Amino acid sequence: MKTLTHNITMQELADLAGVSIATVSRVFNGSEKVSGSTRKKILDLAEKFNFHPNETARTMAAGKSKLLAVILPDIVNPYFSILLQYIEELCEKNGYSMIFFNSNGDAEKEKSIVMKMIARQTDGMLITMTKLNSETLSLLKQTPFPVVVMTRAIKEIDSVGIQHSDGGRLAAEYLLSQRAETFCYFGLEQDEKFIGFKETLLQNGISEKEIQIIGNQDWYFNSIKTGAMILRNYIRNNIGNKKTGLFCVNDLYATHALSEAHDNGINVPEQLSIVGFDDTMLCDISYPKLTSIHQPLEEIAKIAFELLLHRINSDSKCEPEVITLSPKIIVRGT
Repeated sequence: MKTLTHNITMQELADLAGVSIATVSRVFNGSEKVSGSTRKKILDLAEKFNFHPNETARTMAAGKSKLLAVILPDIVNPYFSILLQYIEELCEKNGYSMIFFNSNGDAEKEKSIVMKMIARQTDGMLITMTKLNSETLSLLKQTPFPVVVMTRAIKEIDSVGIQHSDGGRLAAEYLLSQRAETFCYFGLEQDEKFIGFKETLLQNGISEKEIQIIGNQDWYFNSIKTGAMILRNYIRNNIGNKKTGLFCVNDLYATHALSEAHDNGINVPEQLSIVGFDDTMLCDISYPKLTSIHQPLEEIAKIAFELLLHRINSDSKCEPEVITLSPKIIVRGT
């Protein structure tokens, strides 16, 4: 047997085993068309000489990179951290590697990431966009690989999510049931959550002057301190004789509001009733426990991943598939 002084190649492994390179390839591809004794001989030699198949070469030869790009707007919010965990588990189960990017709520950074991925040979992309009307949308329609948008239902592209306006409606109905007299939304005015929230309040006889919006700035992914300060000032200066119903863009800020109410001696839910959005782990560790709009996150991740794999493995062009799931409200102590 010749002495090897370098990393062993597949051809050299085949020569040592006395088989063809195709047989070695079948072993590492999991084919059953190799006898047990031959398989054992090849794997024993591979372990002895520390041979590892070149995954990049194998997948590129098959026309696939087995690499998926994942872009999320925020990893501080537990909602997105959990979503990323689900995706990572699905990649592992299905033989894919994942390259992750955090756009940090920056639409320009988001576009730049997508353009870089177009230049690389990824098989597909899963993305949660910074905002519904993001300029990235037109770019996503031109990618040479399939893309699925997560957490929002968007007509122009494959997407899986809830109707956020329905979440806003549920929040409004709950706060009305808690006999709130004046209402506030913390987030962006053009957000579907606020649109559904406001429309429901107006339909139930609440006047415009009793519906306030704060934090209407493009900041909340990358400046939590700024958002917390806006909430702090609102709660200190605006909770008075009328019971207030506060609806927050996510649980992260809703728990900030809850903490600020406690620090200022404001009784929740007697003086201030709060609804968050996403139904994350924060809801159960706050006091009182936070009422929130639940998104079926594991289901969103699973359906989006399966849709992406279907697009990757299908050669035909299809109309965008828009899958809309239903939110629900989880009532707790606020």
